[in-house]
Amino acid sequence: MNRKKLLFYIFSYCLLHTFEKRLQAQAISAGGRHSLAICADSTVVAWGYNGFGQLGNGNEIEQHSGTAVIGLTKIIHVAGGLFHSLFVHNDGSVFSCGRNATGALGVGGTTNAFIPLLIGSLSKTKKVAAGGEHSLFLSEDGSVWACGQNASGQLGDGSNQTKTSPVRISGLSDVVQLAAGAEFSLFLKSDGSVWACGHNGFGQFGNGSKKSSNVPVHINGLSGIVQISAGEWHSTFVDKDGRVYTCGRNQYGQLGDGTTTDKELASLVPGLDDILMAEAGGIHTVFVKRDGSVFACGLNSGGNNNGQLGDGTTIDRSSPVGVIPAWFPGDIIHAEATRENSLFVRSDGSLWASGRNNYGQLGIGAFSNNNAATALPATAVCKTVWLTAAEDPKEVHSINIYPNPTQNSIYVDTQADLTDVSIVVSDVSSRPIHIWENVQEKTLKLDLDLNAGMYFLKIVKDHKLLTCRKLMIQK
Repeated sequence: MNRKKLLFYIFSYCLLHTFEKRLQAQAISAGGRHSLAICADSTVVAWGYNGFGQLGNGNEIEQHSGTAVIGLTKIIHVAGGLFHSLFVHNDGSVFSCGRNATGALGVGGTTNAFIPLLIGSLSKTKKVAAGGEHSLFLSEDGSVWACGQNASGQLGDGSNQTKTSPVRISGLSDVVQLAAGAEFSLFLKSDGSVWACGHNGFGQFGNGSKKSSNVPVHINGLSGIVQISAGEWHSTFVDKDGRVYTCGRNQYGQLGDGTTTDKELASLVPGLDDILMAEAGGIHTVFVKRDGSVFACGLNSGGNNNGQLGDGTTIDRSSPVGVIPAWFPGDIIHAEATRENSLFVRSDGSLWASGRNNYGQLGIGAFSNNNAATALPATAVCKTVWLTAAEDPKEVHSINIYPNPTQNSIYVDTQADLTDVSIVVSDVSSRPIHIWENVQEKTLKLDLDLNAGMYFLKIVKDHKLLTCRKLMIQK
């Protein structure tokens, strides 16, 4: 099997195993009041507020369950902004739809789009980020492009002029992650350093000042960072040791430090360790630990008692609290925080949501708020396009993986006549890290060079995923 096919079939059983009554997705992204999900066949569904066409379904009617985004296939990455959406095709091209008053769609004009439009000036793009009214694009070579509103310098091009077509951010290279806030941008480089540009009036850069910048500035004091996130006016940073730092606005305790005082310097969140990822929402933050448990802090009340923290209450929290239902510990592999709600991906691929739902942004088939996580129903089911071992009993094999947890290497023992398989180790975002093809051995030692955290090991044969196991790396 070639590598492109492996990438297409990746992340299947773990995130897409058949679960008839719940929406399943390969990847998700949360916008202001809408959400996007990539299905197993690489099409996209969307739900929530649609006043500017950000759902890409040809109209401006809100949807309380998933609706197909028109004309998109082979999508590998999505991003939702305040009122617009971005989609990356597997050939590196980018599409956009939604509000375009300041050029955030990057198509050279300011007309809203109700179906996805091709951004003709971009190619070889692998990741995108959508902010308040601006967009960021990461190329395969580590360069970054930007378009849209630029009054605060969030495009990082040295000006404060709006750009309706993407411009390259000069002096920025080796970037591996992007994050876009209301009017600021964050960039993570391959060396673990963080850079920022745009509005910094609440200290969301984390560099100890409130001085804004229209060019990227290095955030001193942060190193070894592996994941970044930008909220409306606050930021989160997770380092390689599972520690999380926050900075910026804190009026509802979204920084998780037990106070409601803004912070200009990125500071360690007390009481949290082994963090896999942190997601900054509008005025709240969600934390996923490496053991799969979830915590949240910040605004939880809002205009209609939103309950976006998912803790079963509508009480604002300045320190992280556990998300319910109680089975969440050990079960969550990804989370997204929107303006007023949260999304959670379970290890079976099902999606759950909590918070405000006045525009159907929870995707649960109704418009009622929920202060505890609720499953997205089958009205938005993504189609699975390949068989799993569970559907073909002849391909069920006894496969052992040990030791697990491990530090550097593992053994895969099939205990059967299983040949010509491919073994893939990927991170929780479905990015493949190691691939072994045409494996013949019944027992195989795999040497791994991975940071501490949670990963997935998949065994694939003839386009079928035979098994997927959670793999824990400890250092």
